[in-house]
Amino acid sequence: MDIKPLSDYPREAVDRLLNVIHLFRDIRASSEWQYDVLLKRSRLVSLQAGERLLNAGDVDQWVYFLLRGELHVLMDPSAADDAAVADRPLAVIRPGEVFGDLSMLLAEPRSATIAAAPGSRDTQVLGVDCTLFGDLDDFSLLHLPTKLVFYRNMVHSLRWKLEVYRSKYPGHQLADSHRKLKLYTGPKNCRDELVALADQARALARILLDWNAEFGSGQLIDEESDMSDFLESMLS
Repeated sequence: MDIKPLSDYPREAVDRLLNVIHLFRDIRASSEWQYDVLLKRSRLVSLQAGERLLNAGDVDQWVYFLLRGELHVLMDPSAADDAAVADRPLAVIRPGEVFGDLSMLLAEPRSATIAAAPGSRDTQVLGVDCTLFGDLDDFSLLHLPTKLVFYRNMVHSLRWKLEVYRSKYPGHQLADSHRKLKLYTGPKNCRDELVALADQARALARILLDWNAEFGSGQLIDEESDMSDFLESMLS
């Protein structure tokens, strides 16, 4: 695994690379200075085929975006009902997707291992140190508008992932859980909205963990085709 800070790369190349990521594009549009702050807390990671990026049980505050290649989400074998389930990926992560957000939002150890797919020869990942976003009252480095952009992006990403599960398994008891969460209807662009978005992101993350546990047990895999196949059809 090769890890390099973004400062090791030409700035123009970094800007082109990150322009495809909504979070960075939105923050840059709001403030070039805030964009620079985030760049200083980010790094590029290159992986060889089959190499692990994250391990179940790890504790950190990094969130990742896949830029190139393919990653597999692997459950802890002890969490699966049989070896066949343990050997297959829980899901496939493809370019443009965010991951690692659940552990960051819930401040809990990572629940799954993530590794480059066996056939993925050139896997590149952007990692962002999100400790900057944790304290909702600290605006010394990241200002309120920047933190609002971050949590809006997190909520959007989590809701999309939950809608994928809901579309695949509409009759499951968890299918409508995220739609029952109360949405924020107060004043916009203020601290109250930031707190509400952070609370909503954590609630959505908890629901997604419940879904992942169901899928990782093998019960949902047996019902139909692999979730990764469904995700591929949704993205095509």
